[in-house]
Amino acid sequence: MKIDQVLLTQIRNYLDEMMYALVDLRMSFELGPSPTGFPRFQQLQQIIHRLDPAHQVLFRLFRLGEAVDGTSVRNSIPEKVLESMLAVGILQKLGNGELRTPSLLIVPVDGLLLFVGIPQSYPTATQPCNTWFDLSSYVVARALPGSLAKQRVLDVCSGSGLQSLFCAARGATSVVGLELNQEAVSTAQANAILNGLEQNVEFRQSDKLAALRNDEIFDFIVCNTPYAPVINGSRAPSTLEEIGNSVLLEILPGLVSHLSQNGHGILASWRAIGSQTSTYQMEFVAAKLENAGCSTFTFIDQAPDNAESVLRILQTDLEQRARMQPFQAAEMTRGVKDLLQNSAHKMDGFYNQLIYFRKGKLASANAQRAVCGLAAPVRVGVAS
Repeated sequence: MKIDQVLLTQIRNYLDEMMYALVDLRMSFELGPSPTGFPRFQQLQQIIHRLDPAHQVLFRLFRLGEAVDGTSVRNSIPEKVLESMLAVGILQKLGNGELRTPSLLIVPVDGLLLFVGIPQSYPTATQPCNTWFDLSSYVVARALPGSLAKQRVLDVCSGSGLQSLFCAARGATSVVGLELNQEAVSTAQANAILNGLEQNVEFRQSDKLAALRNDEIFDFIVCNTPYAPVINGSRAPSTLEEIGNSVLLEILPGLVSHLSQNGHGILASWRAIGSQTSTYQMEFVAAKLENAGCSTFTFIDQAPDNAESVLRILQTDLEQRARMQPFQAAEMTRGVKDLLQNSAHKMDGFYNQLIYFRKGKLASANAQRAVCGLAAPVRVGVAS
């Protein structure tokens, strides 16, 4: 994608004039909730076909990711806007005269418009999703403070830039977003311009925290790392708290070292093993943060996953992220399955968790380590 302020601003103005976000909201009233964060493709497709021709084209291109014939596109999108879309690369001409996006959608989120990758669940996905966006993106966004005025912010695993842009919109003086995938970095830069927030936001390509200088300090840190169930590609987890977000566990010590004296932050973690709304991973992470002088407040919610689905995710993660051969991935997956089946520790499922932490004492919590959820939490302790 070409990063061009003039062209991207022109595209945003056109989307606003077409009330893209409003039409999208209205359509959502007729769609049931989806665990992916995206509407179910066929249901959305049926509703889009009820729109006027111009909006049909717009939403087929940018909400479904479909290829649309060139005549319909030229009849629906003003010439200058279409030229801008082609120039920045969010539309591409196909050999048969059709136009489509380079496997990107435009998703409205609470006043922002975001270029994001087409999810693999959509039949229109033409490549792996490099700019990730899912239900977890919405969840973390809801947990961000209402004001970050005069604060320096670090966003780890920034993806589409959603968290970074929300923080900038809420008054942060500077925001640094770190993301491993270079295509996602470029897309996030375009999203910053699309939403008029590029002045205070910087996105860096980074393997975990590698792109940070040792002396960079932040007042607020948000960290929504991808679900990677294995600590690294060389060995299987040996304890229950290790089965979960391995990226978070690896970067946790470095995060605190970049936190200011009164700094605070939010860590998101997914599918952690636990019992009665407490998890072994949460206890492990909270203990590490407390040793570094922080207090924690955790929201825990039971995930819809079961052991079978988590093991499937693990197998895929090992083959795609760790680039293991299928037989190697299968062997490590069996080791994790054995750990789950033979552990003497209590477990009744998998839980998603958002951990709010602050250096010093939390004003909102009586205990140093507080937990909340939709059921009374029971502390499980650290499995190891």
